[in-house]
Amino acid sequence: MRLYHGIDIVNVDRLRETMDRSAAFVEDIFTQEEQRYCLSHRDPYVHFAGRFAAKEAFLKAIGSGFTAIGIFRRIEISVMPSGRPALRLNGWLDNLMRRLNASGASVTISHTPEYAVSSVILLGG
Repeated sequence: MRLYHGIDIVNVDRLRETMDRSAAFVEDIFTQEEQRYCLSHRDPYVHFAGRFAAKEAFLKAIGSGFTAIGIFRRIEISVMPSGRPALRLNGWLDNLMRRLNASGASVTISHTPEYAVSSVILLGG
């Protein structure tokens, strides 16, 4: 059994500035469902920051420095009925997980008004 781990921290104000400067950034990084979820909160920026950190943490867990256009939208952070975040992968990232024999993923997200942090742990064969 192999364990893959990634962690990332995001400065909420920095992400807010980037999002305010470029509407395309939001479309390039976040799925429609992620946007709906984040915008449903009083301060959507901390939730966007948490999801961005989770996507970066996943890429670190798989040992990737990918910066390909569209890669972030292939990683979706959804919400379980319990409120726990969950990782959903699309396209070739889902195939990559199968090649790693990854049988499960654990995602955690925490945030303050200033920072969001995420940890992703993958279990592989």
